[in-house]
Amino acid sequence: MSLRKDLKRRGTVRGRRWIIKRNPDDSIREVKCIFKPEEYEKQKRARPMLGDRKLLIELEKEYEKKKNNSKD
Repeated sequence: MSLRKDLKRRGTVRGRRWIIKRNPDDSIREVKCIFKPEEYEKQKRARPMLGDRKLLIELEKEYEKKKNNSKD
């Protein structure tokens, strides 16, 4: 099961944070869960963190983009 489907099915969890790594063509390469957001924020090169809802929005956009590209 994909992370997108799992988030939709199980719902969101308050306080859980994620980061997204992207390819040069702006497609999602990797999604990582951050277990200690307070410590992660202190790092010099910390990426912006997303909550479950914002991550789901980003995954939906990526899914729609891939679905539309496959039709062309």
